[in-house]
Amino acid sequence: MCAASMLTLFSLFSCKGEDANKPNPVQAQIANDPNLKVLNDFILKNPTVAEGFFNRAKYYYDMEGYDEAILDLASAMKLDSMKPKYYHLLADTYMDYYQSRMALMTMQKASGMFPDSIHTLLKLTEFEIILKKYDAAMQTIRNILSKDRQNADAYLMMGTVLEESNDMKRALAAYKKSTEMNPFMIDAWTKAGDIADKMGDKNALRYFETAIRVDTNSYNALYAMAMHYQHQNNRIKALEWFKKINQKYPKIPQPYFNIGILYNEIDSLDKAIESFDMAINLDKIYSEAYYAKAIVQEKQGNLKGAQRNYSQASTLNPKFTKAAQESDRLKSIINKK
Repeated sequence: MCAASMLTLFSLFSCKGEDANKPNPVQAQIANDPNLKVLNDFILKNPTVAEGFFNRAKYYYDMEGYDEAILDLASAMKLDSMKPKYYHLLADTYMDYYQSRMALMTMQKASGMFPDSIHTLLKLTEFEIILKKYDAAMQTIRNILSKDRQNADAYLMMGTVLEESNDMKRALAAYKKSTEMNPFMIDAWTKAGDIADKMGDKNALRYFETAIRVDTNSYNALYAMAMHYQHQNNRIKALEWFKKINQKYPKIPQPYFNIGILYNEIDSLDKAIESFDMAINLDKIYSEAYYAKAIVQEKQGNLKGAQRNYSQASTLNPKFTKAAQESDRLKSIINKK
């Protein structure tokens, strides 16, 4: 049984289940990995050095070996419990392992142990926002700003909380404050632009232009500009910006998907299919792309192809009920012919 008390360090670690002794696919995948061998050898030679376990935990985390990462972090913390980065990685591991409660508990404990660590408090805020604990997030943000009145990241997160709470006017003010504190905050510029768009502000474009001036190669800034024009129904300009992204980031599927949507809207159906195929080739489990392709195929009269792609979208995402419904609808029509 796991210890009940949350006051001990070990309360941050989950108990092993009954399958703990079964072969682990991650271990099998990297059993002969030379990088892992180096990390293992270091630990064998330096079993009392916490950093060795931490470095191996980072490696396991990157390989999605979450059980192994958690065990190594437990060993690292047993040797040295006063390193904030150990708690940060543990929280990330739990979050990616779909154990959000443990992730939040880890960051809450870390913030108590390291109350003056701005990075720790920012990370706690991030997790509180992800879990929609907005009151707690605002409390943490106020704590950060009491220690650092000019923290641009805190204002960025404040804007996110206010935006999620549908307080758009104050959210825009918070994002603008973030850019005042740090004019290189691309996310703050683009988020301010998004809100300005929603509010019908004619000056929204300048936020996106500023973000691109900060970094002409920023994917987020370029994508935000393209989406600005898409939201404005300026399809020609939107296509122009999405194609610019394709030139710089040809391996990212999302812009191809957006291009497909735009081509469908202007009835360039063959080009829409081609764009959705590009997105699917880059991401074989892109259920929305299969669904959008099916819509275009149905427009073209290719009912069998459309039904297959509706079905594929539903298979890839069982919660995509609309895709399942469309698949069944077309199947019924096809069977009647």
